[in-house]
Amino acid sequence: MRFSPGTYIRWLQAKSRKGHAMKIAEGKARGRSPTPQFVVDAIVAIKRDNPRYSAGHIGRMISGGELKFRISKQTVAQILKAHGFKPRPKGKRPPREEEPDWMETLYNQHVMAIDFKNTLDLAGNTMAVFNLIDHGRRVLHWSRATYNPSAEWVAQRLRNAFMDLDALPEAIVMDRDSICLPIVKQTLPAMGIKTIRIGYKCPWQNAVVERFHRILSDELLRDVQPVNDRHLNRLLVEFRKYYNTARPHMACGTEPPVLPDVTNNRAANDPDFFKTPRKLVRQKWLSGLHSSYRWAA
Repeated sequence: MRFSPGTYIRWLQAKSRKGHAMKIAEGKARGRSPTPQFVVDAIVAIKRDNPRYSAGHIGRMISGGELKFRISKQTVAQILKAHGFKPRPKGKRPPREEEPDWMETLYNQHVMAIDFKNTLDLAGNTMAVFNLIDHGRRVLHWSRATYNPSAEWVAQRLRNAFMDLDALPEAIVMDRDSICLPIVKQTLPAMGIKTIRIGYKCPWQNAVVERFHRILSDELLRDVQPVNDRHLNRLLVEFRKYYNTARPHMACGTEPPVLPDVTNNRAANDPDFFKTPRKLVRQKWLSGLHSSYRWAA
């Protein structure tokens, strides 16, 4: 039996057309697969538990952490709108401005930043909250409040924070507060750490820690009234754990600064995990002020 190459090509084309016609006849689904109903229920449950969480924040919680179901902010907003929720909570601030170019250079180095955030106690006395944050994954290494900040107190806080680190930072960014002068001259040089002091009245040059101060104000200090420094320090310890291990962060790709242990989490390593309905488990932080979630085993 002999046939030409043209005949062979026509046979293949006919087979292809037949296969395409069969798919059409079967009504093959087109486009993106719908969001599983249990994920929709999880989004609605998170919104009900936390009315002030925006669509973007909920999308990052679902996409990162221990849930690991990739979903966009627009999809979450559509689901919230369909269930009668406003995607943007009232009073939500616009997206932050783009950081200066030199910050992108510091991001890839082992650089930390320190600064003070002032707040008031129940009696109206001023407390200073000392924060030490990493530029790389935005890990909050230290957050402690005091009525009487001094160079000696800051030096001891730095020593305590560096005790559990495998490697010291290459540099620390700080402002030109007079309290930091002995730190710059004695403490940090003795540790082999370089200091980078920002310009006068230029807080945007210390953007990483200043951005954290906004988070601290929005997510803790605005909703609680500390009685004294002991009360605030207790809250800061739990908030630091929540911030590092549970709160999704845009700079970390929707993951928290400290990656969770997902070695035994089927949602992270089983491709068939999301094909069956799952139950959401809520963990409360700061007596329910914030929440984190995981899929039940």
